[in-house]
Amino acid sequence: KRGSDYWTEYYVGEDNPDVTITNYINLDMAGVNWPGGGGAPHGDPDPAIDEDGYPKDAEVWPMRVYIGPGPNHDRLDQPEMVGLSNWIGSDALGLEEQMGTLVGTNYSADTWKTSVWLDMDRPEIIVYEDTTARSDHASFQDNLDVVTIGFGGLVDGYWCYHQVCDTLEEMEAWMDTTGKDYGEENTGVANLVNSLDMITWWALMTFFHCDEKPVLNSLV
Repeated sequence: KRGSDYWTEYYVGEDNPDVTITNYINLDMAGVNWPGGGGAPHGDPDPAIDEDGYPKDAEVWPMRVYIGPGPNHDRLDQPEMVGLSNWIGSDALGLEEQMGTLVGTNYSADTWKTSVWLDMDRPEIIVYEDTTARSDHASFQDNLDVVTIGFGGLVDGYWCYHQVCDTLEEMEAWMDTTGKDYGEENTGVANLVNSLDMITWWALMTFFHCDEKPVLNSLV
């Protein structure tokens, strides 16, 4: 079993049932996203729109704040965590002009994330509930009914995603916006530092809030 699956199902669920886990916060492959963008480096194919995948195109690679469990694509199942994420991003971090919340009301369940993103004019930071949980998110949601939040970047389209070529040098190359007709002109180092600083503070403030006032699963 995956470590988190064993820990949630057996160590907590069976051996320590008196322990309540309220929230899970995850930073996963979050190095390539906004404020990077504007095209892939050194001849790599540009990320392309994938209707049934994560929102992105050749130019905009959104920073993703994904929340669950959210089995219904057409409404918010965890409005408190979505609201907290929007508040931290827009108020504490001052990112209100870049942010958009994706909800698939009146959109197809298969393509809603990308369709809503395009109709919202491609916000560079997106908050949404993911109807399918992967890896550790699934363990905490399925075994303990925990509200999870993750911070991620470009997945499909970043050719070093979970590969040995996913090095600091590679991320800096992807995040470089010098000479590109996109965003502010900054080196890859500067954009990567700004991105990881933003994500780290966002996750830390989420932790502080959840430690003081846990955000419980509204579906339970």
